[in-house]
Amino acid sequence: MLFTYIKKDFSLSIRNIFVILVFLFPILISLGASGILETYSTSPKMVVLEKEKELYSFPHDIKVYVVENEEELKKKVYDIDTKIGLLNQELVIDGRESDTHIEQAKMLLEGKAIDSNRVNETIFEKVFAFNLYGSLIFSGIMILFSLVEERAHMTTELLKTHPVHPIVPILSKIVVVGAITTIDFVICSFLLNAPLQLSSFLVLGIGMLLGSILGLTLAFYASNETQALAILKPVSLVYLMAIPGLGFFVEGIMHTIALFTNPFYWLLQLVHGLYQNQLDSLYVLLSIALGILALTFISLNWHRTPYGVKKYM
Repeated sequence: MLFTYIKKDFSLSIRNIFVILVFLFPILISLGASGILETYSTSPKMVVLEKEKELYSFPHDIKVYVVENEEELKKKVYDIDTKIGLLNQELVIDGRESDTHIEQAKMLLEGKAIDSNRVNETIFEKVFAFNLYGSLIFSGIMILFSLVEERAHMTTELLKTHPVHPIVPILSKIVVVGAITTIDFVICSFLLNAPLQLSSFLVLGIGMLLGSILGLTLAFYASNETQALAILKPVSLVYLMAIPGLGFFVEGIMHTIALFTNPFYWLLQLVHGLYQNQLDSLYVLLSIALGILALTFISLNWHRTPYGVKKYM
């Protein structure tokens, strides 16, 4: 019976343009974020001819573009990104390059070593982690709108007549959203250079747990999509983005405020822990403990919601 509900919810999801947009949004944002290190660097990006590439020896972390002819080389140098060409042992520039990059390119031309470290890796790891965190919090939004859609179309009343436990329709939605979120998370992890390992799926599970709680809680207050959006705007901007973001990037007092008031900040710290190859057990324990308590409270009171079957004495 659960499989039947899953099949139905999956069929509805792939036909729902909102779900498709929610699925694509984190991926598109991740594509933009993944280009940061490609665009910004403390070392020059070089363009060389195929026939001349053996004349130069570049450090492994210097970005080098190899082109077929002189026309392609100049086109590459003159495009929107800042690059320096090497042609016949001479620099090809377009005037936008910094003096530092030009000096480094001259040193490379002379076979000298340069400091080719990328832009502050720590801040970019944080930017990547924040984007990857976004792929998880959308799970709660999808669960919310999946529930509200049924309530708006009075499907909840019909479901109550089915000979299944009332938890089955909810579980089917969580399973479908979980599958979509997993695909999102894996794609975004690849784009944002996050290591995919066993701990990644622990973080994914915690993200789904917190997202499910968020969606189930907000669904109690919204009877249609308009109300859901009205509730979601302040929640997403303040609770899901602003407080975790300020605590994460500003730190200090904001870290303390976020730590004691926002479980999604714990999730963000866990995502960042993937990049550092070390999950903080405190955030893991806090997230799981809160999740279990919240799910217990929701399950005990679900009959009071429009989605549950009323208990009669």
